[in-house]
Order: sequence, then C-alpha cells, then structure tokens
Amino acid sequence: MVSFDFYTMIKTFILFFLLSLTACSCSNQDRQLNTALDLAGKNRIELEKVLNHYQNEPEKLSAAQFLIRNMIGKQVLDSNFTKFQQPYFDALANYRKTYGSYKNDIQFVICDSIHQQHPNLQAFPGYQSDLQILSADFLIHHIDEHFRIRNSYTWCKDIPFETFCRYVLPYTTNNCYWTEAFDFFHKRYAAFKKDTVGKHSYEEIAQIIAEEIDSSFLQDWILFVGKYPKLLPTSFQNLVAGQAGTCVEENTYKIAALRANGIPAVLNTVPTWGNSNNPHFWTEIISGQTQHRLYDNTQRPYFSEQDVLVNNMFWKNEHFPFTKDIPSHITLQYCRTVAKVYRVNYEMQPHSLALSAKEDIPDFFRNPGLEDITNQYMVSQDIQIPLWDNDNKPQYVYLCCYDYSDWKPVCWSIPKSGHATFPQMAVNVLYLPAYYINKEFIPAGEPFILMSNGKIRYLSHSLQKKEAIATFYAKVPFRLNRALQASTTLGTRFYACHRKDLKDTLLIHTIEEMPFYVDSFATPNKPYRYLLCDFSQKTTRISYPYTIAEIKIFDPKGRPIHAQVTGTPGLSDKKLELLTDGDRVSYYQPSQFEKRQYVLFDLGKPRAIGKVEFYPRSDDNRIVSGELYELFYWDGEWISLGKQVAQANQLVYHNIPQNALFRIHNHTRGKEHRPFTYENGKQVWW
Repeated sequence: MVSFDFYTMIKTFILFFLLSLTACSCSNQDRQLNTALDLAGKNRIELEKVLNHYQNEPEKLSAAQFLIRNMIGKQVLDSNFTKFQQPYFDALANYRKTYGSYKNDIQFVICDSIHQQHPNLQAFPGYQSDLQILSADFLIHHIDEHFRIRNSYTWCKDIPFETFCRYVLPYTTNNCYWTEAFDFFHKRYAAFKKDTVGKHSYEEIAQIIAEEIDSSFLQDWILFVGKYPKLLPTSFQNLVAGQAGTCVEENTYKIAALRANGIPAVLNTVPTWGNSNNPHFWTEIISGQTQHRLYDNTQRPYFSEQDVLVNNMFWKNEHFPFTKDIPSHITLQYCRTVAKVYRVNYEMQPHSLALSAKEDIPDFFRNPGLEDITNQYMVSQDIQIPLWDNDNKPQYVYLCCYDYSDWKPVCWSIPKSGHATFPQMAVNVLYLPAYYINKEFIPAGEPFILMSNGKIRYLSHSLQKKEAIATFYAKVPFRLNRALQASTTLGTRFYACHRKDLKDTLLIHTIEEMPFYVDSFATPNKPYRYLLCDFSQKTTRISYPYTIAEIKIFDPKGRPIHAQVTGTPGLSDKKLELLTDGDRVSYYQPSQFEKRQYVLFDLGKPRAIGKVEFYPRSDDNRIVSGELYELFYWDGEWISLGKQVAQANQLVYHNIPQNALFRIHNHTRGKEHRPFTYENGKQVWW
C-alpha cells in the first residue's frame, strides 16, 4: 500500500515534529503545518501562495491548511516509470474506445500481444513527494471547485465541514491521483447531475455512480497480479484511459469520481481475509446512517444483497441451489471471513503505528492514515493474549492471519507483563501472535481461534492424546465460486455413435448432479467411432459461463484412448485444445456466440469405451489418487507427519495430534493450501 520512500518521509516528519515540540508553543496542527512547509523544500513558495490566497476566506484557508499539513508522506508515481507500461495501457484504452467494454477475456489477448512486442518489462516504481511538486494553481483550483460544489448541490449542503474536509476535499487516495481528475469527472457526470439535482440524497447518487463504475471498470486480479504484475502501480491517467486494474485501482477511481461530485467517500481495506489470501479494498460512503447488523464470520448461504455485510465477503453473490450434490464429508464454504477492517484516511491518525514506531514495522502499518473501524462491520471482542518468554523481544507484537504460505499481520499491540491486549478482534477467526524481526514473523505464542462467544480456543496440540485415524479429502476448502462453476455443467449429455453426421447417436450419460471436481461414467459394452459431448440447451446457466477443464476417455482395461477433437471454438486463451492437455486447472470455454455448443471426439475407428471422466472448471485442490502429499501440524513451525501417495482420492493418517492446526502440501503439483483443524471426523477450514 505504501513504498519505502513514503516510510522514509514519515520518519523524517516524526523527527521534525519532535524537534518542533521544544521549539514553539503553537498547536499540534500548526506544528504539523510548519513541518509540512519545511519538508516542501523549494516548493514551499507554492504552498505559501495557497495559504496567502485564502487569508480573507476563513473556511477555504482552513481547508487549505488541512490539505497541506496532511500532505506529509503523500506521493505520486514518477512518470518515468509509467512509460514502460504505456504500450499495454494504450492498447487497452484503444480497445475500450473502439468497442466500449472488454468482452470474452479480450484483455488477456491484448496484453499477450503487447508482451510479444515488449517482452522485457523490467521497471521499478519511483515516487515524487506531493509536498515538493504540487503547484499553487492546482491546489487553488481544487479547493475552489470543491467549495463551489459544496455550495451549489443540494446534497452537499448538510455535510458537516469536518466531514467535507476529511472525505470530499482530499485530492488523492492511496498515493494515486491526477491533477486533471476533477475536471474529467465534472465533465463525465455533467448530464447526470442535471437530471438528479434536487431529486436524490447523496447516498442515492453515490449508489448510482458506483454502480455505473462497477459495470464499466474491469477488475481483474489474475491479469494484473498473476500474469502481468509489472503493470501496477500505474498512473491515474492510465486508470481513466484503460478502465482496468484490481479492486484497489477501481476504488481509487471510484472515490475520485464521488468526491468530484461532492460525495464523502473513503477507502476501506481488509489487510488479508481470515480464511483466504490477499488484501481487499472497497469504497465506503460516509453518511449519518449506521449499519445495524454486524458480520460474525459464520458460513451462510447468499440470498440477497442484504446478506452482504462486508463488501465481497461471499465467494459469489449468488444463491446456490445444489447443496444436496455436495458429498457429506465436504462442507461448502459460502463466504470469506474478516479479522480486521481499516479505513485509509487522507488525514494522518495521531495514534497510528507509523507515527510512533521506534523500530522497523511491517509495510501495511507504515501508512499513518490507518484507522481501525472493525467494530463498525464485525462482531468483535477486546482480547488479552499470553506471550511466550523472549529475551530479545521487540517493542511491538502482532496478531497474524494465514495468507498463502505465511502469516500476515492484521493488528498490533505493545506487550506488558507477558501479555498483549488487542482491541476489536473479529470472532470466528484463526490468529497467531508474532514478533516482526528482520522482516520475518516469529511466533510469540500459541495459535488460537476467537470463538463466537468471545472465548479463546488455543490450539495447544497434545502429543499424548492422539486421533486414532483421520481421513482428508482436500488441501483447500470447497468454495462457493467453485461449486457454481461446476454446476454450470448440469445437463451436459454424452452420446455415442458410428456415423460422422451424428444421425445415429445414442444417449449414454447425462450429468444430473453437480460434479465434485469430476464426473465419471461407464459406457455400453459396444464399440463406437464417435463420442459427442453436447451442452447446447439444457445445461444450467448461473453467472458463470460454461467451462470444461478436461475430458478423458479410457478403454475397458483402463488405458487412455487418444482422439481427434473438434467442436465449438473456444475463447482467447481458453481454446478447445485445453480440453485434452492433461491439466485439470486450464479449461476450455466455448464461444457463446456459436449456436451449436458441443465437443466431438473421433476415436479413429470403432473402439470399446470403458469409462469417461469429465472435469469441470475447478481449483484442483481436492486430494487426487496417485499424487504425493505431505501432512504438517503447527508447533511453532510446520512439522511433518509424513508423506503419502493418495488412494481413492483421500489420505488416511493414523495417530496424529489432537487439537492441532494442520495443512497439506501436494508435492506432485499445485501450491495452494489452507490451515485446518480436524473435528468430529471432518476438516474444518480457517
């Protein structure tokens, strides 16, 4: 979220600020303003022009002082960096200008094409300090226009001045802005405002603008983080032109649009999900309304938007009607859990760790605008945790959640007498106390689960008490989005025939239950030349398109039968040949513009088919027969309980510790895993 340069400037600010405490008796805000002017260097003259310009306008002067004193540490991406990205964003922008929106994953085709022309995108972002580059002309224009909106639009007149300064006036979000953004959004929504002035509250107008942006801005984590990570961060101009990025870029864009229309908005973030990977960002509209319901991190099915108490908490905002098709030993994970929620303010927060830290701290907490607002969204508890003895312990201790293959901090505390107090911790989440030493997290106590009732369940495993036998079926929970993807294949029909014109087809199988990673069936004991997979009419359509990861054909002795494959053309990088590439993660997505939806296997000559295996799109994280796995339990580090080749799509271990935290690693393929406990004969995921 912030860079090293940002943190260096913050530490410089602290030094200036502490020195100023003994140098004058003025207020903290005055000292902060003076420090900002000192840090501006040669650009101080521009900032002083702004202050002098408003000497006879008290409200605007107060607003200008607010912007400048909180400008400390704010920065913008150096344009020398974005020139390496420009061919990609120019191509994306040209496509949007021509066709209006991205369709059928065309963004991957565009970026792949540019990558062939510019294969060595090796640039590292540099930043420029806002204090040292922003002009008086820009700041005066920015302040005047926002006051004009405040005094002109009916929905702005009841917004308190303090709220206006904090959530409407700021020109930047997450160190990303454009000096021409206000004029751009003013022009973009000019016609819209003529139709809505006086008719709606600003909350209603915010909803209309947000929905318009959500429908047009391409949010693609796989493209920008997985495949082309060097494309971010980028300039605000590129976000405007390309209308593409991750959730943080979309919300940075959205907040600028809302503020330019006088609507108080701010960026919220989850540093990492409690039961999944990666951070998450969303836009909060600041209003007088309070959220009466709080999210308690229990797994629940989605029925309507009223169920979404935290943005994007469900794996998919869609009802799932096929629960009966899930095996009894598998629990469907409907939604993500949240440990902490923070507001990313423009205004520096006096109690932030960034402003008080006397030692190296994790990147996330280097932002002095962070404000803990967990209790506004989550059922939470203040908790006190015992810590292990450590002679060389740092000044701060953190609570961490599991993210990918490591622990990631979500909050901090100062230990006292062997304990640490953590306020507003969300319930039903797995936590680990840890110290931050040499850029690594070192366990400071036992992992624990904060239960619904506020009690703490420590995962203090017992090597004496054993689980006599334990059976494992997956290394990652079965999530709602994967179940929905699999359910699109319901109704798929398989036919066998001899004639190439397919006029003698015999129906041999219909997928009538949602496949849990795979569907297989035997065929009549007769030879056939062709196998037809037809998904043109009766397959289920939810929000996901129809996809197939793999189809495998075997003879009666279990030997694979190789066939020539034809059928409906696939899209971009989801072509037909991926159907038989041996990879259960890659998948074929047929073009929906073709009237006939089918795949035809030509066996070359009449062949007896013993079995057909059909794999829907999935994350391929179940246990797979014949692949090598290793089970670990946590004891200050991950301790191996041995490797095992899976049989019957499961792992069976004997005499493993009770009340332990486990994870499973696949040595054959794949990297993703999640920690779990083993309770009442089931894997319980965290």
